[in-house]
Amino acid sequence: MSVYLRIRHRFGPRLSEWAIATVITLWGVVLLLPADTMEGPSWVVFRELLPEHVWGALMISLGLLRLGGLIVNGARRTITPWIRMVSACVGVVLFIGISAGFGLSGVIGTWIAVYPTFVVVELFNIHRAAHDVGGGDAAATARTT
Repeated sequence: MSVYLRIRHRFGPRLSEWAIATVITLWGVVLLLPADTMEGPSWVVFRELLPEHVWGALMISLGLLRLGGLIVNGARRTITPWIRMVSACVGVVLFIGISAGFGLSGVIGTWIAVYPTFVVVELFNIHRAAHDVGGGDAAATARTT
């Protein structure tokens, strides 16, 4: 199976992982834009921890690393679910931290609907990657190659 076909075959089942990696990357891009995104009261905890540009660079780095891992996972003949599992675990910690940061600010906002949901999605991503570690996806890939 060609690299393109392997990536295409694996993209659909990994769509939530691609989406989360994109969100993380774009979160960082937004923080690096010229506007002061972290000026509002809901960002107080984040401002106390790190400057906005550091958050931006960190998030872009994490997002691009995850996107790179997904590309490697999709392009290789033998899958690398450990990359996906570690990335999803980092995502759980990240989104719990973001939720806690906004929660500790005491400001009610749309973050309540978004970041805790990402935690749940990441838990499902961990479960799927763990299944692949056990050979679930490897067996399916072997049958299609």
